[in-house]
Amino acid sequence: MIFAIVGMRILELMFFLGLIGSAIVVVISFLEDGKELFGKE
Repeated sequence: MIFAIVGMRILELMFFLGLIGSAIVVVISFLEDGKELFGKE
């Protein structure tokens, strides 16, 4: 039973780290696109 709980916690941690990583990628992409769109005025 303890292994199931530890495994669940590890999967939760991996999920939230992936979510944070994805959010960072979205922000970076948004900034790059903004530079591309508005930088050539």
